[in-house]
Amino acid sequence: MEELLFRRPLSFLPVRAVTPHGTLSAVPGGDDDGGEDRISALPDELLHIVVSRLPIKDAVRTTVLSPRWRGIWRSAPLVLYDAHLLPAREPARAAAVDRVLAAHPGPIRAVHLAYCFLAAHERELARWPRRLAAGRVRDLVFLNLTAAMNLVPLPADILRCAELRRLYLGFWMFPDTGSFPEGAGGFPHLRELVLINTFMEDSSLDRVLATSPALKTLALVVSYGKGKHVRLRGPKLQCVLFWQSEAVELAVLDAPRLERLIMWETSAPSEGDGSLMAVKIAEGASSLKVLGYLQLGVHKLEIGNTVIKADTNVSPTSMVPSVKNLALMVNLGVLEEVQMLASFLRRFPNIETLHLEHVFYGGPTGNDYADFFMELSPIECVQSHIRTVILHGMSGDLSEVAFLMYLSQRANELQKLTLVVTDKKTATVDDVKHILQVLAITPWASERCMVSLVHPKLEHDLNFHRASNLSVSDPFLEHGRECFRFTKEGYPRV
Repeated sequence: MEELLFRRPLSFLPVRAVTPHGTLSAVPGGDDDGGEDRISALPDELLHIVVSRLPIKDAVRTTVLSPRWRGIWRSAPLVLYDAHLLPAREPARAAAVDRVLAAHPGPIRAVHLAYCFLAAHERELARWPRRLAAGRVRDLVFLNLTAAMNLVPLPADILRCAELRRLYLGFWMFPDTGSFPEGAGGFPHLRELVLINTFMEDSSLDRVLATSPALKTLALVVSYGKGKHVRLRGPKLQCVLFWQSEAVELAVLDAPRLERLIMWETSAPSEGDGSLMAVKIAEGASSLKVLGYLQLGVHKLEIGNTVIKADTNVSPTSMVPSVKNLALMVNLGVLEEVQMLASFLRRFPNIETLHLEHVFYGGPTGNDYADFFMELSPIECVQSHIRTVILHGMSGDLSEVAFLMYLSQRANELQKLTLVVTDKKTATVDDVKHILQVLAITPWASERCMVSLVHPKLEHDLNFHRASNLSVSDPFLEHGRECFRFTKEGYPRV
């Protein structure tokens, strides 16, 4: 329970720009300068930078160093992380935050409040958002962890913080559109929005997106609600993460710059009727490069106005040629899912990297469907574009062997095949090595392919920060150390 309510949400927060391990000190001068204080001689602009990089307790203490330092902290942009007030008891921590916000006139560069039990401080909760808005806060983390099991309304004055560039909210009931306070005109400069276990009506999310024209990154973590529809719009939206969440549909409607749409542990609301979560990609999503994890049997893919089924005909309006990196979850031992796998692959003709996670529902079936793969008509991405395939959850099941045989004989441009051993203990590394040695004997379409067998990583979860980092070309590429390798020349190496 502690993992769920505290440590897990904190793991999603951005890396702090200030370290508590730094100290402010001056190297003693030699005999020539008589011990002159050279730091105090720096111009105010540099002293502001120095103070802004100190933990809040040390930053405030600089006001008593000397008359030269007395006004530096108040005139420097405020940076406040309540984590740096630990291990003080919670009431003292909240009181310290209250004093700092009252004493500093602004501007406010960053305030991260994740350790104050906000629901227990009604008066402070009424004051702080107004002070943040008045201080033109740019970077705000506002987590209410003590309300994890009973969400409380988000103070509406947070919506007046019009200078925000980054906003993380956690464990709140977001105001609906009818209760937006007067003067809350949206977030015109907001670039990054992360909502963690924050209940939000569809209409409120629509309004936030419509009034945040600079938004580049949106993450909805543990997002839920009956009949929830997530409609993605934004002229500059580049990265969307839908994380451990439920929705009737996740729809890319008008996001011409969207490059990355990542889903992790998502599904339709638990109504017990077996409904699938609809993932809709409108025509014109020409910038989308990274997509996944689409889970066959859990998600229903719709491209343009076409719902993708196993027998859906391929047409230009039912394809997304911009996607280069696709991640799928599929049970290779279930014929319906294998058929859908082939149909999905036809929708993304230019895939270069394919992540395939083999998931079992109730254990391996022993079915391999080798005949299906042998009779399968050519798929463009497999024949001409795929260079890298990572098969996660490799157990040595016959269904995996059939799929690998298909790849080895059809993927003409394949350069690297990585097999991540399952962590379910259903097969040993030696079992999988034997299968690979058998595969090495057969003719391959690509003579340049290198095959690696690797251990799984220690934690199964996808890394949130890696997934949201656009400078990381492959957000899905995570595994443990390599234990075995061979090339098509047939020389195994351990």
